[in-house]
Amino acid sequence: FFSVAVYSIVFRPRRPITKNRDDIEVYTKGTERNKRIISSATDLFCEPWGFSNPHFASFLAQVRFSPFRGQWGQKVTRKVEHLTTPAGCDIEVEFVEPKESGHDIPIVIILHGINGGSREPYVEQAALHIAAEKGWRAVILNYANMKILHEQVCSLGGTSLLDGGDLNYLISYIRKSHGGFLGAVGFSMGGAKLVQYLIRTREHCNLDAACTISSPLDFTERNDTVHKPEGLVSRAYHFMITASLKLWIVKNYNELRKHPKVSASKPFRRTSSGLLWWIQSNKVTDIDDAITIHTKGYANLNQYYNDATCLDRLRDHLHIPFLCVTAKNDPFVPREILPGHGEAEANENMFVVNTRIGSHIGYWLPGRGCWATKGCLSFFHSVMKHSRRNPKSKQLRRADSLRAAHYLQRTSSSKLTNYFKLVAHDSCCFGDLAQVDALDSKRLVIASCASVRNLPSRGSMSSFAGMRT
Repeated sequence: FFSVAVYSIVFRPRRPITKNRDDIEVYTKGTERNKRIISSATDLFCEPWGFSNPHFASFLAQVRFSPFRGQWGQKVTRKVEHLTTPAGCDIEVEFVEPKESGHDIPIVIILHGINGGSREPYVEQAALHIAAEKGWRAVILNYANMKILHEQVCSLGGTSLLDGGDLNYLISYIRKSHGGFLGAVGFSMGGAKLVQYLIRTREHCNLDAACTISSPLDFTERNDTVHKPEGLVSRAYHFMITASLKLWIVKNYNELRKHPKVSASKPFRRTSSGLLWWIQSNKVTDIDDAITIHTKGYANLNQYYNDATCLDRLRDHLHIPFLCVTAKNDPFVPREILPGHGEAEANENMFVVNTRIGSHIGYWLPGRGCWATKGCLSFFHSVMKHSRRNPKSKQLRRADSLRAAHYLQRTSSSKLTNYFKLVAHDSCCFGDLAQVDALDSKRLVIASCASVRNLPSRGSMSSFAGMRT
């Protein structure tokens, strides 16, 4: 009886589902391309799995054992590298790839949650699905680990949702030697960060497809989880996240103090007000009010959260196939802000999947892995199969990297970050500048010259050395 029960829970057969089932809701525009993509993404339309209790499922996403201890972990190699940008920042990246891989296999970038990293169980599970199961290459961006070199002020990474510079640098770095498929998966706040990059770089994002899992895309007053946490459970979630962010502040204390506005904020004051902040702050908004808005030049929290809200802008500025997977029982994403039929119909590149269970990154069962990650990879494979993709030359990829920096700079509200210094140095070429807006060409040339004078080290090119043709 025990063996039959375990088999029925862990190894039960997956059933195909339709749009009208209560387990899953699928919204997309009814174009011929989208119909082909939907019909081929078989893993995405199997019954979602996960524990029914949303809080227990969310808890397991953070505390379960590392999946690298199993058999899949022996099939891949992983290593951490530090990429030094021309702006003087150090970006930490972890590469996970199969031991026997080709030169031009698909690459998927992974962005973790607000208080996570490459060692989180859900991130490691996603990397193993990519590298061990699919035979692709996974690149994990540890955007929470920040370091400022040469005493330069560079508020890159960290807790800000609007930092697209580190992601843009990593994409331009990969595109220097990789002309194949390049996708990205963002979990929770990492997905919100990814969407910000997509809508700001528009058609020059240099990605072929993207996916978010359990990501809130609305941070206005409609999101009661952020602004008005009620009940013991919601307050406990805020307390745990705030505690982890406080540890992040302590870890990056010396780096954050180099920023003149941050050094004068409450967490860094050696007074009674500074001590009271460390004791009394128990919400995520307290961290943003004390540090984030100062590093990004915003006047108040409302201005920052309104700028971080991107659900409406997806309708006009989304130019690649994009999949949004969210659970209706997610304790961090209220049902009122879930994307649905209206967002999907407004843009043909939008694919929305809302499930009955799954909690917050809780699509996991022992022996089966993560349903959402497997569905995203099936979506990527279907996009590669059915979307028209014209291979770009190295020169065109360089031009897109520069245009992406141009759009990030133009759409920046605070104008504090020089995004032209966050493009890999040999991704910029003066021949491509003629294709950029004529009014901004002079500024781009000046920024490119400044970046060339601060070339990053070549020691970090080892991971993609074998991919060059």
